[in-house]
Amino acid sequence: MTGHVLTGGCLCGSIRYEFDASEAVVDLCHCATCRKSTGGATVAWAQVKPSAFALTRGVPAKYQSSSKGWRHFCGRCGGQLFMSDPAGHSIGVTVGSLDDADAVTLSAHGWDGSRPRWLCLSDDLPRYPADPPYDEVD
Repeated sequence: MTGHVLTGGCLCGSIRYEFDASEAVVDLCHCATCRKSTGGATVAWAQVKPSAFALTRGVPAKYQSSSKGWRHFCGRCGGQLFMSDPAGHSIGVTVGSLDDADAVTLSAHGWDGSRPRWLCLSDDLPRYPADPPYDEVD
């Protein structure tokens, strides 16, 4: 893999991955599905092309959380690692599973219309009430 390669994996180390982050788009998702799937107030995603992503250890379990996506996670520790869509449009890597979460920069908020009222974020990044335009899959 060439370019700006980032690595990550699950909490127990059973699953490892790498991806070329040269063209990654990183956003925070505030939708209820992301909150429920992680137990967090929001989820940071690094969106990459499937050709820029590779598993380097293990085989994750997966769950179809909607008609738009599969969530891939470690079957041993439960760590959510990435999301894929049926059309093969993109891979959304959970920034929290990166070895170095500071290696990426946020660019937007998705599903800001679903953000809990008590979650106050003071950045001036673009905010989309639902899917960001680059995240819409036909």
